Amino acid sequence: MNTRSVLSFSEKKVSRNAVITFALGIIEIIGYILLILWSITSRGNVSVMGGLAGCLIIVVAFFGTLWGVLSYDDVKTNQRFKIPGICLNLIAIFMGIILVMF
Repeated sequence: MNTRSVLSFSEKKVSRNAVITFALGIIEIIGYILLILWSITSRGNVSVMGGLAGCLIIVVAFFGTLWGVLSYDDVKTNQRFKIPGICLNLIAIFMGIILVMF
């Protein structure tokens, strides 16, 4: 067994901000899917709370994108969750824009 490949002290740590950004992106997309399902089941009669929830999700998506971009320059950490987190937040922003337009 090669212990050099198992024990690697030079690996970069995963950024906590990147994991939070990634989790926010997943939660936002799930939130939009739930809003879409709510709209379908109520035949388009979503209350004002649904609209406010959609607005809140898009604000959180902007915050998550900004947080991910600002934490991107930390070279001491692994980029594993940073790029998918930023992409998920951008997808959530575009989903919000599409839902507002239609």
